[in-house]
Amino acid sequence: MNATRLFLLIALCTACQVNAKTGKHAAEIVGRGVVNSPTNKSLRFDMLKFGLRQFCEELLHNGAPLRLSDGQPVMGRFFGETCEANSVENLEHSTIFVQFSGRGYSWTTGTGRMGFRAQGLLELAPDFRIYKQAMYVYFRPVQVDTSAFSLLMTERPLAEAAVSIMGLSAEELGKAIVSAQLGRGFTAIRYDADGNTDFALGLVDQGRTPFRYFDVVSSPRLTVANGRTEFSAGQLDFLGKIHVEDHQEIVVSLHLEGTERIDFALLKADSAAPFLDDYLTRPGTRPLSIVPTFQSVVQDATMTRAAVRVPSGDYYLVLDHSAAVGSSQPSPSSLPARVDYLVQTGNVEAL
Repeated sequence: MNATRLFLLIALCTACQVNAKTGKHAAEIVGRGVVNSPTNKSLRFDMLKFGLRQFCEELLHNGAPLRLSDGQPVMGRFFGETCEANSVENLEHSTIFVQFSGRGYSWTTGTGRMGFRAQGLLELAPDFRIYKQAMYVYFRPVQVDTSAFSLLMTERPLAEAAVSIMGLSAEELGKAIVSAQLGRGFTAIRYDADGNTDFALGLVDQGRTPFRYFDVVSSPRLTVANGRTEFSAGQLDFLGKIHVEDHQEIVVSLHLEGTERIDFALLKADSAAPFLDDYLTRPGTRPLSIVPTFQSVVQDATMTRAAVRVPSGDYYLVLDHSAAVGSSQPSPSSLPARVDYLVQTGNVEAL
């Protein structure tokens, strides 16, 4: 895709505004030792494994948010079904191949919501950088191949003007959105000799930490999701899967801007699977046919917090700017909802 078409793609999309979760905190321990020694190959290998594991965890368990660039609101989700990275043997000259598959959705003004299935290969070149006591491992994409991309549904055809100017079909646009997300790469950071680590989709500048919409300085809870999403009237967003053990709570913090109110609900993942399938494959929305584990409303320009004790298992947090969940009934002319969200889990007695 040339620069002109990419610019037009970004303009169109922003007008509307890839194994298992470890269960540890976002900052965990990856060994101990000297960070800034280029001869410490075992540490570097550990960081490669850490970064690749976290990347697959995002795809398989949390659902990777789709955005065209850092700092942009989420414009969809990709739920990985498989994610496998080739082993790395030679750290002097290494190329990593990640095979992935899954499905997801995105939304733009030209297409409304698109449901899709994607399978492909991501070629990465790791790049180690040292800043003071920290090691930054950049996984820079060399090639993103999403040739096995199929459109499951689109709510409306691209506007004729967009087709004539960009020369893109709805399927090509969806493929470009997924490729743009994977093309951002990702970063693994080891902050100090004690082994405190972090991870972020996208490339984090040396000396900086991954940007979070909520600033969590210290908490006994595990942060599952911390970001911002923006979606139009008639749409929903699914965050998860959120894994909860026995005697734990899900703590949700939400801040809404742009529209009067939206509904949000916690749904058991197994029970919600048909609801998500429908959202990916059929235009519009249908009323939720299961009883939510928890349901409430967030009002414009307010901070809403809910701590919900739930049975063990996996859950979705559904943000609803439609008539599918709860009592809100937005009109087609309602402004988009911009939601900052923080989702945490923790033991009841520790909260």
